[in-house]
Amino acid sequence: MNQPEILLVDDTPEHIETAVMMLRESNFKVRIATKGSTAFKLIEQHPPDLILLDVYMPEMDGFDICRILKTESDFNYIPIIFLTSSNDAESIKKGFELGAQDYVVKPFNTSELLARVHTHIKLKKQTESLLKSNQELDSFCYTVAHDLKAPLLSLRKLTEYLALDYSTLLDNDGLELIDTIQQKSQEVVKLVDHLLELSRMSEMPMNIEPINLEQLFRKVYDELINLEPPRNVNLRINYIPFIQGDPVMIKLLVINILSNALKYTRIRKDACIDISSSENETEYIISVRDNGAGFDMRYASRLFSVFQRLHSQNEFEGSGVGLAIVQKILKRHHGLAWMTGKVDEGATFYFSLPKT
Repeated sequence: MNQPEILLVDDTPEHIETAVMMLRESNFKVRIATKGSTAFKLIEQHPPDLILLDVYMPEMDGFDICRILKTESDFNYIPIIFLTSSNDAESIKKGFELGAQDYVVKPFNTSELLARVHTHIKLKKQTESLLKSNQELDSFCYTVAHDLKAPLLSLRKLTEYLALDYSTLLDNDGLELIDTIQQKSQEVVKLVDHLLELSRMSEMPMNIEPINLEQLFRKVYDELINLEPPRNVNLRINYIPFIQGDPVMIKLLVINILSNALKYTRIRKDACIDISSSENETEYIISVRDNGAGFDMRYASRLFSVFQRLHSQNEFEGSGVGLAIVQKILKRHHGLAWMTGKVDEGATFYFSLPKT
């Protein structure tokens, strides 16, 4: 069995000696860095399972190392435990804000240090196992959807040939049956396409660049409204900031959000869609409010699950996959989506995106 590996980043000899002896006795492999530049080299050579990080060091303090690892590197998945003094509450708070998982007070309490190290290594392994399971599930979903699409397209084409060659021999019931088969096969093909999109969201490489989100909302709205029958829709967009994101994924996100708003406001003679934004220190929050059919908040937890729908197919068409795609796109961007609504009084779709 592989030994879990810990990187100790500290410049105090007595602390290093105490921690190393303790950890090696508990069957951990330990590497040591006494400054930030050495720590980054060791991490790049071989990423550890966990980092014990002292707050105060020469050249670069622990806060800078944590910030870089959590926001500017490919190693943000490595858990970090800060080493700090007992009366330094401000450092503990700042460490958590930068993304550290825990802290241990110096001088070390042996049982406390080992308990925290064991806990976070266990959590890391569980997270890795879940990620692997999700990847396997995405791969399975893609394979099944891909393999289903070809026979479904063949079925649709065969019914077209049947209609062309034998329409004169069929009565109205027969023609209606062929039409129903064509419609249902088209619905399933669209569903398969959505499943393929959902699977691709996990594997698609990201190209991050500045995006004029307000301009994108207007452009997508113009494209979608041209596909609708003539209707009265009042689109209002307040200021929306530029964001950082993958243009292909963010456009797909906006398409899904506006498609829903347009779909669920079809029941209104005068439809209204209001788009606005707010922000805090770390993120932008975008809201898209409509005066459509709304939904019962008791079932809000089902909204972002695959194939979960709060309205029947007879009321509003859809695959039940669109919002799952939206949530997956936002997770790739370290953001989040949620919704509020009330039956027959409209709904508001919110999503957050980090500023950096």
